[in-house]
Amino acid sequence: MKHDPHDPVQAATAVDPYPYYARLRTERPWYFDERLSSWVAASADLVERALQHPDLLVRPPGQPVPPALQGTAAGAVFGRLARMNEGVPHAAARRALRTVLAAWQPAEARRLAAEQASAVWAARSADDAQALYRVPLLVMAQLLGVPDGDCPRVARQVEAFVACLSPLSGTAQLEAAQAAAAELSGCFDRGLGDWAPPQDPGLAREVFAANLVGLLSQTCDATAGLIGNTALALGRDATLCAEVQAGRQPLDGVVAEVARHDPSIQNTRRYAGRAVRLGAGVEMAAGEAVLVLLAAANRDPALHAQPERFDARRRQVGHDGFGSGRHRCPGSDLAAAMTCGAMAVLVQQPDRLCSAAAGFGKRPVYRPSVNARIPLLTL
Repeated sequence: MKHDPHDPVQAATAVDPYPYYARLRTERPWYFDERLSSWVAASADLVERALQHPDLLVRPPGQPVPPALQGTAAGAVFGRLARMNEGVPHAAARRALRTVLAAWQPAEARRLAAEQASAVWAARSADDAQALYRVPLLVMAQLLGVPDGDCPRVARQVEAFVACLSPLSGTAQLEAAQAAAAELSGCFDRGLGDWAPPQDPGLAREVFAANLVGLLSQTCDATAGLIGNTALALGRDATLCAEVQAGRQPLDGVVAEVARHDPSIQNTRRYAGRAVRLGAGVEMAAGEAVLVLLAAANRDPALHAQPERFDARRRQVGHDGFGSGRHRCPGSDLAAAMTCGAMAVLVQQPDRLCSAAAGFGKRPVYRPSVNARIPLLTL
């Protein structure tokens, strides 16, 4: 069952990509992958340099929106997202997101996640794998002030919208994403929820609305993967689960170590806006792409002693799966809080966790993705 992926993109959803990442760090920390037509950065040092470099951009020069989305409602949202912009547009949208996030307390997000997890997992539908998405999306909708009756509908629309962010989506998925983008943008632009645009002359109302949609869509994959991979870590280690249940091991440490050891977002991309030099013999021409292997950097021995060992008491330094630099995920603390809330419910049902992990081990399948590691886990 365990075999090397064909390339670093396939590694994101491989059964065990970490030996492959280790070989890349040792043998080819920087190389050009012909299959991907992209450079690849695998060591912690080169990953950090790539993420921090001012001339490595989040979109290809001259292509702010993917061709398949140009002229569509989803493309309009995509082009306004902080995570897909640089310079002044990025800064204004980022300030707006910081304003929103600063108003939320992690303890409140954790409490809401526990409530939603209790309700969702008590239902035990045949669609249990979707609970990984549903819990954080419902919490985020609540935090945004979406009326309770509208939260499930908003969550469904976000699940449809995220299809436009993946190159693996087909025509039907993209069409559903267009409809979802139009509805979500309209809802937030009309004032669905308690949030109004911050008083920022550099921020248009439609940009603020788009970034609320973006906040929800980022939650969809990143937090779903963190919840799923944390559930697997606890379900595979009965001793650790018992320590958490008894209060001897804080959940925060477990979640932080999962974010390092088995992150939900395994890689990200950057594009050279001009010729770039990251170090001796490490150069890119203008327009070239680099696949930045966050998951490989997380286990670099240059950052961590015994990096392959899962240690919930590890002092976290360096990469943690949420990126670095000006495009580091602004909701990392929120994602961790929601994961802790959901896990606080599940550790009280250790047999359920162990059963889910055992069932997943017999047929490990991750949701198709080019960068996210989200187990199709029935809890």
